[in-house]
Amino acid sequence: MASSSLNTSDAATNGNPPLISPPAINVTKLLKDNYHVWKAQLIPFFRGQGLFGYLDGTIPIPPNKISMAETSSVISNPLYEHWQRQDAIIVVILFSTISENVLIQVVSHTTSAAIWSALANSFSSQSCARVIQLCIELVNTRKGAQSAHDFFMQVKRMTDELAIVVHALL
Repeated sequence: MASSSLNTSDAATNGNPPLISPPAINVTKLLKDNYHVWKAQLIPFFRGQGLFGYLDGTIPIPPNKISMAETSSVISNPLYEHWQRQDAIIVVILFSTISENVLIQVVSHTTSAAIWSALANSFSSQSCARVIQLCIELVNTRKGAQSAHDFFMQVKRMTDELAIVVHALL
């Protein structure tokens, strides 16, 4: 699904985990009606990179300044700088996978967690409506003139999408 390259020079110089570079991800662009498919493609990528915590907030923003007890001075926190750069890369990845019509809704958010949350909130009501719509489509689906294989694939597509949407709602 995706490939990425790691910038290991940063890790070697200051002990921080390596930064990911924005990969060329082959993901369906987020449109107004495919949120759950888009999300299902991105979650494994970010989990595989060890970055999902940026999106769900479990990797918190470190303080931007730290106090040095020995010298009573305040310095920039290298962990904050690393977090900020890493989060910016994640924002670039998210923005590159979102269509222009949807991007307008989240472009003002400044962190990946804020973008992720805004998208979830924006699409949550649509998810309930999509469940109802898929159930109605399944009830009304008829084989008609299509082959048994085509009919089966149509039903499978709807049930797979229904499973994704319901799972995301739970």
